[in-house]
Amino acid sequence: MNINGKEKFEDPLEKVWDSLHDPEILKNIIPGCEELNYQGDGEYEVIMKLGVAAVKGEYTGKVKLDDIEKPYHYILTAQGSGSPGHVDVEMDCKLNELEDEGCELVWDCQADVGGKIAGVGSRVLGGIAKYMAGKFFKDMKSQMKAKA
Repeated sequence: MNINGKEKFEDPLEKVWDSLHDPEILKNIIPGCEELNYQGDGEYEVIMKLGVAAVKGEYTGKVKLDDIEKPYHYILTAQGSGSPGHVDVEMDCKLNELEDEGCELVWDCQADVGGKIAGVGSRVLGGIAKYMAGKFFKDMKSQMKAKA
């Protein structure tokens, strides 16, 4: 499954970059995140509780940031598994300064989903993933304002 998008921020590029890499902010804005523990070297352990349609459960996994070109680019890889199935994700994230003000995050995500959760269907999963991305960015903007 492939999903992608763009998100515009009124904040400066450096502030957005820092927020995208702040474990406290991330723990508060990742949908279903119960725990997010930094392990060093761009790697996190995560526990999430998510429900997609009638398939609900807890996932444990790892998130790693690679190919980091601060403050413009990184690749996020994540693997998680639990009773509902497994998820493997690779997301390419690019931050671009805008001419007028602020910056834009352009992201492209490739996800492989298996187990019970895959039975929900790619159309439903794609819609839910887009909704979760929208919630993530809305909550991120709120957290950034609260931290200002």
